[in-house]
Amino acid sequence: YRTADLPPRSVKELSEKFGEGVVLIQTTSGLGSGFIVNESGFCVTNCHVIEKETRISATIFHRGADGEFNRRRIDDVRIVALNPFFDLALLQIPAQKDLVFKLVYLAAEDDLQEGEEVFAIGNPLGLERSVSQGIIGTKNRNFKGLVYIQTTAEINPGNSGGPLFNSRGEVIGVTNMKLLFAEGLGFAIPSPYLKLFLENHEAFAFDRNNPNTGFRYLDPPPRRSPSAMQK
Repeated sequence: YRTADLPPRSVKELSEKFGEGVVLIQTTSGLGSGFIVNESGFCVTNCHVIEKETRISATIFHRGADGEFNRRRIDDVRIVALNPFFDLALLQIPAQKDLVFKLVYLAAEDDLQEGEEVFAIGNPLGLERSVSQGIIGTKNRNFKGLVYIQTTAEINPGNSGGPLFNSRGEVIGVTNMKLLFAEGLGFAIPSPYLKLFLENHEAFAFDRNNPNTGFRYLDPPPRRSPSAMQK
């Protein structure tokens, strides 16, 4: 796994450098976040963001020649693999002739410490490209047999599937939930779970022809012309 290979930097610098690798994921029923992990457009998000959906789009925020971020919505995003137990999904965004995908990098080592500074980038409640900063509250909070990173970085609906970065700009987790009626209690799936999923994603491959892997959307019937309707 490639690392960001950077010394600790400010959240401002790191969010500018890696923000283009974070995308908005949209389905017919909601939205979430995701992040691109290789040049072929493979993108990580939460399983619950796209669960029971097959029509998925991604909005990429790429920096133009003027230095400002531009939005581009890309449809026909393909589901590659799903793991409901880890709450992880792997998507593939179609290649774009005039756009090079920007990447984020996974932390090579799992050396987290309580109190370490972290930040998240995502789309909470549809507010695009929002950055929240905090610390690691604990690195091994147990819920239902899985271990999560607990963080004070604000996590809200729409952040799900986005990256949790360390102070070097490396992804240490995938944000996926918060406790209701509580502040500063966000959670992320640790990167070792993500690496295990990516290394074995063929075992969790999505099959579009299996009716249990998602809803089937039927195309609407063709509209009849006025002349045909008079016959």
